[in-house]
Amino acid sequence: MEQLFSCRNCIHNCGQSLTIGRGSGYCLKHDSVILEPGQTTCKYLHRKDLPRFVVDEAIREHAAEFANFSALVNLRTKKAIQRLPYSEKFVWEKQIFDPIVHMLAQYYKSQPSWVFVQALSGGVDGRRALTHSALVRRYMDRCATWVSSYRLVLSVVQEISIEPCFDSESLVVENGETEDDAREEARWDVVFARIASVQEYGFHSGVETLMWATDQLDGALSELDWPRLKSELETKRKQWTKDIIDHAATENVFFPPPDDSPPGEEPPA
Repeated sequence: MEQLFSCRNCIHNCGQSLTIGRGSGYCLKHDSVILEPGQTTCKYLHRKDLPRFVVDEAIREHAAEFANFSALVNLRTKKAIQRLPYSEKFVWEKQIFDPIVHMLAQYYKSQPSWVFVQALSGGVDGRRALTHSALVRRYMDRCATWVSSYRLVLSVVQEISIEPCFDSESLVVENGETEDDAREEARWDVVFARIASVQEYGFHSGVETLMWATDQLDGALSELDWPRLKSELETKRKQWTKDIIDHAATENVFFPPPDDSPPGEEPPA
């Protein structure tokens, strides 16, 4: 339960979950390497596993508990952790280079940021899929709107029924657990993160069918029945895509000219 409120389960540490991504993480909120992500947190925690509006009370309680700390803090000892900027030279010297962490450390250098997020869509790699869904949610949360994020969520929806694949090096295998066990848990980490992306978009846009998307899955999600859930998601993918497009079109924001720049962001010169 404690790790649910650690950096491993926070969207600001996009490339890790409870069972995905070994070693250090990287926090986009604090622009810092996280040496022990399972034992680190902060008052800005935004859980990956569930949409924010569902766990808002628990998140607010967590924020109050760590309100006296400006940045990262040890979850158990409640001692402040000094920010550690990313150094490409350091990770190569220590032979701990991680391509996902490296990619995230370059995130702030990309403008406009939505291009970086959109470029991560596609493929079946589970850790990449987790990272993509977390970045989409961060984008929505920071913009506090749906207008410039519908195209990003459309990408998530197109992949929502695809079973993620994991290299053994991507998995966190706990004592007494098999690699197959970890792989199954990792799959659910990605599935829940993807669905939470859709639900949070529904919250921001006011589209009720998306906000309560889990109610339409006939119990397959709550029962962790992947074959049945995959079938349900394949069906819902078409409807959710239509819901997003119809709503954006009704609001006159569906790819307005110039159609390569979301509203509120200037096209490159």
